[in-house]
Amino acid sequence: MSGKEARKDEIVRLIEAADDQSLLETQELADRFGVSLMTVRRDLKELAQAGRLQRQYGGAASVPHPQDKQRREIGVMLISQTGKYSDPFFNALLEGVDLKLTELGHRIAYINTHNEVSTAAQMRDILRFNAVDGVILIGPPLGAESLDYLKANMRALVSTIDSIGDEYDTIVFDGYRGMRLMVDHLVNCGHRRLGFITGYADTRQQGFMDGLAAHGLSAEPELSVIMPREMDGWRPALGHLGAEKLMHLAEPPDAIVCASDLIAIGAIQWLHQHHLRVPEDIAVTGFDDIPESGFTIPSLTTIHVHKQLMGELAAERIIKRIENADEIPLFIRTPVQLIVRQSSG
Repeated sequence: MSGKEARKDEIVRLIEAADDQSLLETQELADRFGVSLMTVRRDLKELAQAGRLQRQYGGAASVPHPQDKQRREIGVMLISQTGKYSDPFFNALLEGVDLKLTELGHRIAYINTHNEVSTAAQMRDILRFNAVDGVILIGPPLGAESLDYLKANMRALVSTIDSIGDEYDTIVFDGYRGMRLMVDHLVNCGHRRLGFITGYADTRQQGFMDGLAAHGLSAEPELSVIMPREMDGWRPALGHLGAEKLMHLAEPPDAIVCASDLIAIGAIQWLHQHHLRVPEDIAVTGFDDIPESGFTIPSLTTIHVHKQLMGELAAERIIKRIENADEIPLFIRTPVQLIVRQSSG
């Protein structure tokens, strides 16, 4: 047995030998084994994923016995038109939900996409034939018909990306601040005429517009491209069409700000195909920091969103909502960071 596996077995033994559900602190374990805090955190994460302990803030505790804790079944409504696992942003969120539910002793019962839950009848059938304790919404809000049915028939709901009402827990990222950071960065790089591509208006567009105003820059309507909702998600094709529209203006932008990395990837492709150099001729930026953003040519300047953390928080809130109907609903806005790479010059 390797030293790492022996250490992990000993961690489990120590936790099980402690008082029921008492916490063994990360620092205490690091001191005991003479390793770094990072090493202990990695051990605890792997043990939690294997179901051998529960990670908690500051340490870990033993997994409750089955008779002590009911296993919860959680449904996920993925409001995506591109399939269950084809969007890297949503994939990271789903991973966070799955890891945290597993850590807490629960599981995802099913994942349904937008096309499967677009009507009240579809929502009724899903709830009838797939009984769950709660539902997590990932993505923009459902259509009014199916959302109203879900609210009326599911007590425990948590929403991510957008709020579905003040009475429900909501986990979002700070899109407004992310765009303000991006506009500030581009202005500092010398860009003065900024275009914008998105799939729909939200806090990111508002942050972009307010950023322009703060620097006294032009906010001409034709520089903001909102592509039709009926397009198949925020895919590279949206950025391809948006870049074409912006670059055919009489006075095109010197930088294109995209509301997602996938949109930016499509915009860069169009520019390359038309012999425009990024960033020498025009800068391009994204938003999300999906893994692919570091491997574009050139690598993509973007805004990092804590996608997995959002999923973990959603899982924690849905369990609290199930176990305590009087739990105060929280609106949690996770922070973002500017990631500067080559595409912004």
